[in-house]
Amino acid sequence: MKFDRKLWMQIHLYLSLFFLPAAFIYALTGALYLFDLREEAGAKVHEIKLDSMPEKGQEKEFIIQTLEANQLPVPKNTDVRMHRGNPAMGGLTYSVSLSLNKQGEPQLRAVDRSLYGILLLMHKAKGSKYEIGSFKLGLFDFIAIGFALSLMIFYFSGLVVTSFCKKNRASAFGVFVGGLFITSLAIYLSV
Repeated sequence: MKFDRKLWMQIHLYLSLFFLPAAFIYALTGALYLFDLREEAGAKVHEIKLDSMPEKGQEKEFIIQTLEANQLPVPKNTDVRMHRGNPAMGGLTYSVSLSLNKQGEPQLRAVDRSLYGILLLMHKAKGSKYEIGSFKLGLFDFIAIGFALSLMIFYFSGLVVTSFCKKNRASAFGVFVGGLFITSLAIYLSV
């Protein structure tokens, strides 16, 4: 079976250009996350100490009143949901939660995330979800799945374009085995 090199070059080119923004987001947020830059990096965080937590069912009114009393914006989405066992409202960009601080005192915490924080949460698939069959996926999740599949196609099309390295087949195989060994060793030593 003969492969059309021009077709594979076009597939490689167009997929790589289409997914270049996603690749940049994943590379940047992934590398910075390893250096302990989390989703609150660059965010404006307001913590307000409270006398007590609101009664169950009164969280929405309590949060809105506390925000207005402290001249903080009210999130667009004011539906209260439980996040890590604490009442919260808002979205990725701006969220407000009721929780206990490190000293065990009740607090209201408002977080206005930076662009980096939003992109990191997209990387971690934390965006709005839609039910599709038995799956809950966000729109950015489709980009992520397409990008993951494209990475496999990039490697395959790269091999096709170079016709499986006829001139350098032995050295190419050696480099592959070396990469496989180093990757396996890194995984083994990291567990």
